[in-house]
Amino acid sequence: MKRTLKSIFSSVLLLVAMQTMAQKTEWRGINVGADLSRFVVPFIDSTRYGWEISADYELLKDMLVVAEIGSQTTKFQSEKYKYNASGAYTRLGVDYNYMKHLDPESTDKLLIGLRYAFTTYFHEADEINISDSYWGDFGNGSVPRKWLGANWLEIATGMRAQIINNFYLSWSVRFKINIWQQADDQMQPFHVPGYGRAWNNSSVGFNYTLSYKIPIIKKKSVPEQ
Repeated sequence: MKRTLKSIFSSVLLLVAMQTMAQKTEWRGINVGADLSRFVVPFIDSTRYGWEISADYELLKDMLVVAEIGSQTTKFQSEKYKYNASGAYTRLGVDYNYMKHLDPESTDKLLIGLRYAFTTYFHEADEINISDSYWGDFGNGSVPRKWLGANWLEIATGMRAQIINNFYLSWSVRFKINIWQQADDQMQPFHVPGYGRAWNNSSVGFNYTLSYKIPIIKKKSVPEQ
């Protein structure tokens, strides 16, 4: 009887060990990333440059809370004036991973989310030159620096995939809807940091992010693919 119980116990231990070897551990943690597309923007549009970082955490299963912060500077000189603007922006929201509805065994994420975003920035202009045949020419004018604000909503969708242990690449497309923009009576803002052209009621953005997950809580293991 003892020999039989010992054999059963040994078999159970062997099965548990084999099951453990056939599984990989997933962790719940803070995912911290940098938007690589910001480094490409100056090569496409030489008037703009900036940076953006993000962090998210899976607070509930397949539901992530997200925070994104960034900065953008716009500088250019035309025939009529020289323009300068700079400021920081913040986005706060949630993402939902709906990959399980398409492929329950995949560790990649298909995300759809919502953001509330806001910014505080300044703009200014100098070397203003205006030619007018009736009123006459006006030169060397300026618009003093003024601080402005804006906020908007974003609907985001994209994908995240693991490239090596705890490192991920992800992309997302954002549809942005203007809520409010502070006006300047002397000069209309040219580009709102994080949003886009100031005169558009909506705009589209793109992010391509490299991130690292800081492991915090071990999740239930899933079978190796």
